[in-house]
Amino acid sequence: MNTYSFDSLSEEASVPVLLDRKQRHRLLRKTDIIRAAEHVFALKGFHKATIQDIARQAQYATGTVYLYFEDKNSLYFSIVVEKIKRLLYILKLKTGQVTGARKKLETAIYESLNFFQKENDFFRILIQEESHWTIRRRMAKSAVTQDRRDFLISLIKETQAEGLIRKDLQPRQINDILEGIITASIFSLLEEEASQAKDLKGMVGTIMDLFLNGVKKK
Repeated sequence: MNTYSFDSLSEEASVPVLLDRKQRHRLLRKTDIIRAAEHVFALKGFHKATIQDIARQAQYATGTVYLYFEDKNSLYFSIVVEKIKRLLYILKLKTGQVTGARKKLETAIYESLNFFQKENDFFRILIQEESHWTIRRRMAKSAVTQDRRDFLISLIKETQAEGLIRKDLQPRQINDILEGIITASIFSLLEEEASQAKDLKGMVGTIMDLFLNGVKKK
């Protein structure tokens, strides 16, 4: 039995009953490989990881990995795309359950921290200095990355419309700053002991206060 059991990488893809037996088996193998690759990339970094390492972790033959992915680059890219899709799905779902620009922004920040805290292997993959620059550029131009950025920018615009943020500031630049704060906060979460890394609401409150009010003494 393989180390990694099947669970869909995206809530949108949770319809295995619609697939025939052969298709389900193929999806299972692909998911096993992606899970194994995520672990290996996080452990070794992009350049040091090999397809052989990933095959061994997934408990498949090396040739099986190549049946699903052309090379290491395409496998890496597949991981990032699937995870960002899932995060965007969660952000849209959760922010759609609350009202008011401030609450939506708080929810988006909380869910981002929560996602990356749980998906810490993926976060390490995403920010590794060793990550291949070609893939970083490809990822930055990908539709899913643009969709996530556009969604967050739309939340920024809502906060501007409600007077929470100055309207003379560019939403895209504001979002870049906010994402930088979130990234730094995730680093902090992952460095904490497990027992100390659970106060996400407190961290979100601090981020919102600094983001909306700055650090100037009142």
